[in-house]
Amino acid sequence: MSAHLSFLAALERLPRVESRVMAAALGRCRPAFLQRRWITEEDYLSHVMVPVLDSEQEVEVEIDQDAAVYRYRSPQQRSRTSERPLADIALYALQVDVWLADLASLIGIEDRRRSDCRSRVPGHLWHLGEVRIAGTHDFAPVFVARAWERAPAAAMTSVLSDPIWPRGGIVLRHQRDPVELPRDHVMRGLDEFVRVDDGQDVFDASAFDRVLRGFITPTGAPEPEQFFQGNRLKLPHFSESRELSAERAKIVKQMWSADGKNAPEVSWAEVNRIASTGYQSFDDAFGGKAEREDVIALVKRGKYRLRRNP
Repeated sequence: MSAHLSFLAALERLPRVESRVMAAALGRCRPAFLQRRWITEEDYLSHVMVPVLDSEQEVEVEIDQDAAVYRYRSPQQRSRTSERPLADIALYALQVDVWLADLASLIGIEDRRRSDCRSRVPGHLWHLGEVRIAGTHDFAPVFVARAWERAPAAAMTSVLSDPIWPRGGIVLRHQRDPVELPRDHVMRGLDEFVRVDDGQDVFDASAFDRVLRGFITPTGAPEPEQFFQGNRLKLPHFSESRELSAERAKIVKQMWSADGKNAPEVSWAEVNRIASTGYQSFDDAFGGKAEREDVIALVKRGKYRLRRNP
């Protein structure tokens, strides 16, 4: 299995990433993590639990670093000494920053575009940097998220809503989750892009680029002037297509028109009666008046129209 994927899966399982962890929490890829410097051996347990009849008892251990083993005396037979691999009782520190730097290299984020402030929500959200959209001068932000369900929701939303991001980007997790993200960011599983080839982790840059573009065109061909496909929207004044949240896509679907026809003028009540988004207005659904006006124009009192051509 991919070392990068295994490390992210291990991070997902841990209650905290700042604490030292035991070997068992790191799985079978622990030697690879050590070799890549994603973890460092910090200390060893001084006591272990051993089986005694139908229960367990705590015993003190003797550490032999030269032999890479630890020993303990049997609680039942004091003359009997058991010996085990020292790695089994090692305590490791997670070097998440080293892994993030290696992941940025694997993805192909240029050195000058790598983040100088990776940690955005400690222990839960990191910013790797901006990745170039192939064949363009445009860049999209790339994030890594961990333990999404246990993360502080307000802090996560605040970071992803920040206007410093030039356009929607990708939030990578151990697996995809259909959550709604601000500023048209999309969530994807890292396993959608990383595979093992001849023993090495390989990143599928083409698939990653297709997610950012959202509309597959022949090599070198520009995107159409306007289209709506899945959750991907391109309007005539957009420089690039954008991935919409599921709820915003429901709204656009109700306001899209057949080619050759003007987009209909509709009220929020008319649209939401079918879309049933849970929002109170177009402004509410798009995160404010300015964001809504970039997609939907107010044409007269109570009536709105999608900013597309016939």
